[in-house]
Amino acid sequence: MKVDTDRSLKGMNLKWLVMLAVFDMVVVLLFIAPELINQAEWSQFIINRGLAVTILPVLILLLTGVLSHNAKAIIVYWRVKNPMPGCRAFTDHGPGDARIDMVALKRNVGELPTDPVEQNKKWFRLYKLVSDDKAVIEAHKMYLMYRDMAAMSMLLMILVPIVMYVLGATMSASWIAAACFMLQFIVCCLGARNSGARLVCNVLSVHCTRKVTAAKASPA
Repeated sequence: MKVDTDRSLKGMNLKWLVMLAVFDMVVVLLFIAPELINQAEWSQFIINRGLAVTILPVLILLLTGVLSHNAKAIIVYWRVKNPMPGCRAFTDHGPGDARIDMVALKRNVGELPTDPVEQNKKWFRLYKLVSDDKAVIEAHKMYLMYRDMAAMSMLLMILVPIVMYVLGATMSASWIAAACFMLQFIVCCLGARNSGARLVCNVLSVHCTRKVTAAKASPA
């Protein structure tokens, strides 16, 4: 039985999402809006923090799980139509990577489509043949991590300032929090875009060096 690579990699990335969420919480409470903890007893705050850390993985999964793959790609690439990185595999990413011989790639995999939808379909089929390659797995892992971080950052950019204001933080603190999450969102989007391009190109680099068929592809 073949392993669900996408789900497995997302599980491995969960700890990094939780760490980012903890870092965001600490920055907000200690530097941006310390008045939110100054108003409470430290003992009670520690209890609440322990409870928050316990349920944080569930909250992170909820934040990132409500969005589809396509919706997350839209968030990362800021484009509604054909946002997936594979949609530009043979017209942008492949030709722009010095490792990839497009002539050899065409010889090994057949015609290379130019339509974005067809490019993504073709690339995904090629990906499934080499999904157990170490370089492909690592790039896929990084893409999923940054993509989910970007989605989480966008949601937090909207929700956290509102919650802070409701809990008694100043308007300026809420705006500062929104700006910090916006910066985090942009950085994560750039990381996801770079990792997405690397994932696409790593798949193509394997196929341009040898002809891979389903019979030759080893199970993940």
